[in-house]
Amino acid sequence: MIGLCALLLAIPAEARLSLHAGEKRIEKIDPVEAVETEGPLRAEMLPSGNELLLEPLAKGVGRAFLFARRRVHVVEVYVDTPLPAEPVKPACAAIKDAACYAQFRAAPQPKMVFELEGLQAEARAAQEELARAGLAHVEIGLSPYGVKLKNIKDSAEKRRALRAIWPAILGPLRLDD
Repeated sequence: MIGLCALLLAIPAEARLSLHAGEKRIEKIDPVEAVETEGPLRAEMLPSGNELLLEPLAKGVGRAFLFARRRVHVVEVYVDTPLPAEPVKPACAAIKDAACYAQFRAAPQPKMVFELEGLQAEARAAQEELARAGLAHVEIGLSPYGVKLKNIKDSAEKRRALRAIWPAILGPLRLDD
């Protein structure tokens, strides 16, 4: 019943780097509004506006979240830690339900096709991530244009919510607002 399904194409855009603690690296980026990190990583935009300084602090996996107006880019930095092995390709051809969503969440692919039930499974997973992060009052909506968040108090809470849902979103984290 492809005619009744919401079909979306998504392409994962997350970058992965392998660095050593104490090693600094400058990455070219598109201009962004804010940068936040988690894990053993420090990151800052340089005055040029299109360069990001990454400073791994200790062994582990760190992430730099780059917040642009309509998109969140995530750079994962593996500090003195091996990059993960390539995941096994999902058995499902499309993300048609919760079971297929789970397969693709474990192994995102360069191109993914969503059907309605698969998109609903992604939305439920993102809402669960918000609840785990203490943001149960925030509601998420997904559309072909991206993620829409409701009941956000301010821009800091919006960035916190986007960081919380990032693991549940397959493909690029685009914003519909």
